Amino acid sequence: MGKLVGVDYSAKSVALAKQIRDSKDEECGDIQFEEFDLLKQDAGEWSPEGGFDVVLDKGTFDAICLSEETDAEGRRICEGYRERVEKLVKSDGRFLVTSCNWTSDEIKGWFDRESGGQGKDGKFVFERAVKYPSFTFGGVEGQKVASLCFKRV
Repeated sequence: MGKLVGVDYSAKSVALAKQIRDSKDEECGDIQFEEFDLLKQDAGEWSPEGGFDVVLDKGTFDAICLSEETDAEGRRICEGYRERVEKLVKSDGRFLVTSCNWTSDEIKGWFDRESGGQGKDGKFVFERAVKYPSFTFGGVEGQKVASLCFKRV
């Protein structure tokens, strides 16, 4: 297995993750945790040259999208997220994102270069989505959560 690294911008979250790791048997000993602000920092020495095979986002994109903060170019910070994540994923690697705020089609619009949306200038192509139990409201079928996998090309 390759390098397994967990990152968070919160020092307290990183400290808690390390505490939990250290309380487990040796099976978790190789997991590395780092404080890292994706939008303001470049990856450190903990990032493999060329990027990771797999990058998983479970809530970061959702949280960033809730912010009204803008970057140096005057864009909302969520508009620069895809470009930052692309740098962490190696060519032919995978990016998995789970959202409770966006539908699968909306997530594709943010990341998939073939969608014609925000992601059209990017390096990700949609591969597949996780199927969750669905519900119908107002005649529209949907899921409470969306998890999608993109390949970096």
